[in-house]
Amino acid sequence: MRKTLLTISLLALGAAPAAQASSTMPTIFQDDGRVLYSGDGPRDAALDEIAAGGADVVKLHVIWADIAPGGATRPDGFRGHLLSSYSEAAFARYDEAIRAARARGLQVLLAPTTPAPGWATRQRGDDRGVYRPNPREFGRFVRALATRYDGRHGQPEVTMWTIGNEPNHPDFLQPLGSRRGYLIGPHIYREMVRHSVAGIRLAGHRRDTVLFGETLPIGKRRTGPRNTISPVTFMREFFCLDRRWRPYRGRAARRRDCDGFERITGVTGYAHHPYTRPGGPGTRETNADDAQIQSIGRITRALDRAVARRRLSGRNMRVYITEFGFQSDPPDRFWTPLRRIPAYLNQSEWMAYRNRRVASWSQYALTDDVPLAGFQSGLRFSDGSEKPGVYDAYRRPFYVRSRSSRSIEAWGAVRNGERGDTVEVQQRPRGGEFSRLRTLRLNSRGYFRALIRISRPREMRMSARK
Repeated sequence: MRKTLLTISLLALGAAPAAQASSTMPTIFQDDGRVLYSGDGPRDAALDEIAAGGADVVKLHVIWADIAPGGATRPDGFRGHLLSSYSEAAFARYDEAIRAARARGLQVLLAPTTPAPGWATRQRGDDRGVYRPNPREFGRFVRALATRYDGRHGQPEVTMWTIGNEPNHPDFLQPLGSRRGYLIGPHIYREMVRHSVAGIRLAGHRRDTVLFGETLPIGKRRTGPRNTISPVTFMREFFCLDRRWRPYRGRAARRRDCDGFERITGVTGYAHHPYTRPGGPGTRETNADDAQIQSIGRITRALDRAVARRRLSGRNMRVYITEFGFQSDPPDRFWTPLRRIPAYLNQSEWMAYRNRRVASWSQYALTDDVPLAGFQSGLRFSDGSEKPGVYDAYRRPFYVRSRSSRSIEAWGAVRNGERGDTVEVQQRPRGGEFSRLRTLRLNSRGYFRALIRISRPREMRMSARK
């Protein structure tokens, strides 16, 4: 039996308003480097650790250009929607990763995304594969992918899909804007979503979870071909709505391909990456169209406005956090000091939990990339050693806040816990000993939340046995 203690000081925490909570958030974990590109041994070790740590879903990017034949011109006879047009070998790493994940009880979220093969973009010699990718051909690729993983072609069935990766970032879609100041990228992505949803349905996946968005949280104020776009701005344009959330008309509609807009249907949720700036979830936001974890409600309000304008089908659509973490210093001295990350992770997950419209939590990644050559948001350094405090903050998040001078909210989780397992919330006065305050039971996702009366602010900790 393993005992874990997580301690937090209550003395500096202020009161905050109550909110209706989302008590059943599954955890999505992504580490393509280890799971897809490091070989069988590292893949299996990573999946063992991800599963043992209590994650529910593994997210995998499926790169279009890695699966489809390349070249500047489409190969003769190639038909993108037919599985037989693709090489079996091209799917090998995905087949193996999906089988290995499912064998460990993990669901799989597949994210077909750019880069595109050169013949499927509008720029001759496009070696990046992101300039105006052909939405119809992308949809055909997604259909072939959905056919392979329909459970009837020798591979496990996949029932969770999300379209693209950060289409509001120029690394994944170009041009985002025109030199004349209007946006282009959101309208390209909209057609990619339409054709992808159609492809998934045509492949027989009628009841699957299908997400769209996958937006990054922070954009630049200036519009341009290569500037990131704030997620709320991107969403408005995606739905062909202007700054006042009114449908584009006339010339403004025509140049955005918004004439005859048809409502977006067939999607079940919106995917978002609510990373914060290095200062964590308390950082003041300067752009009302950005959406970090502390302002993820801006995403749900944008969805509701789209529904009200009959641009989107479905009410109270939920937001899936499909990528999140904190880049740490060390090794990256420009990002979040390592000692602050455990508290930031705990507070961020609590913010997600307390919002009933948030449908999932996420961690990216397990292990850092090579220092200063990628992402440093892993639970482990690139040499495999655990980041002090960060690993435990992921596995056993714990957050306490004052509700009044005589009550607190205690929230947390044992990520690999089971319904009915118990945790003990303990307290101590300054210089004293810890004593039991409350014993609480975990829900079906391993979370607990309780309002507790206390005589005065004290230091708190959670004791979990597993």
